[in-house]
Amino acid sequence: MTKTLVHTFLLTFVAARAVDAGGYDKVKARKYITAALPDGARADPIKPRRLLVFSKTNGFRHGSISSGAMSLKMLGEKTGAFTAVHSEDAAMFELESLDKFDAVCMLNTTREVFLPRNMKNLSDEERKKAFETDERLKANFKAFVEGGKGLIGFHAGTDTFHQWEDYSLMMGGLFSGHPWHQEIGVRVEEPAHPLVAAFKGKPFKVADEIYQFKKGFYSRDRLRVLLSLDLKSVKKKGGRKDHDYALAWIRNVGKGRTFYTVFGHRDQIYWNPTLLKFFLDGIQYALGDIEADATPSNKLPR
Repeated sequence: MTKTLVHTFLLTFVAARAVDAGGYDKVKARKYITAALPDGARADPIKPRRLLVFSKTNGFRHGSISSGAMSLKMLGEKTGAFTAVHSEDAAMFELESLDKFDAVCMLNTTREVFLPRNMKNLSDEERKKAFETDERLKANFKAFVEGGKGLIGFHAGTDTFHQWEDYSLMMGGLFSGHPWHQEIGVRVEEPAHPLVAAFKGKPFKVADEIYQFKKGFYSRDRLRVLLSLDLKSVKKKGGRKDHDYALAWIRNVGKGRTFYTVFGHRDQIYWNPTLLKFFLDGIQYALGDIEADATPSNKLPR
């Protein structure tokens, strides 16, 4: 076999290996993300930042997790704003591991992610230990955020820990369905707010799966809403009587900070240049490197 043929074979083999069993093409995803990354961060980090990107699933698993994890890692590397560590190991929430991070990003996590996936196959003793570990990791996580660290959520980050109210309150919402999966209009609620600078004060359109949230967890009495659904852009009106469908928000949790966005079901979200700038600002807010007013929307002067 000639050198040329060997080289061609190797390139073909590498390209084939880059496409997983589900048809996901890592090479193309990396190309798209690279082209979309911002040149730099809007704020220099106060100190080197470490972000835990956690994507374990015990329910529906989004195909976009690979793109999201790659995008966040590359976003941190390109801008110098943070170093992202991607994991699906719940042991990362043990204190000796968790204390090494400045924020946790729940990237399309689903359901009870601190429990084993095969709970039904465990013995009574193993199940008891699993629940003890679950409670310990939850306590660590809550103390981490309330003590001054950051919490970031993408899309199904609100479809997680349905039985743990403190988490849903920290995150700001609990999933109760996705009435829309289409192109929608997005309202920028406060054009002058520093975390929406990427949109230059203008509404925009984007295609993604859009969530609604259960009453009792999502509330403008606790959250500073940044983006919301323009109901004029959709025919279906959803299940909330108040017709309030937020798409992104921030909040203070004790001494810590939360940034959440509904976006992230589709791979393309993670290589949208404008959204990447918005995500970066939100992440830097959660990390503590961008100052932004998180006074709840309903408590602002009218």
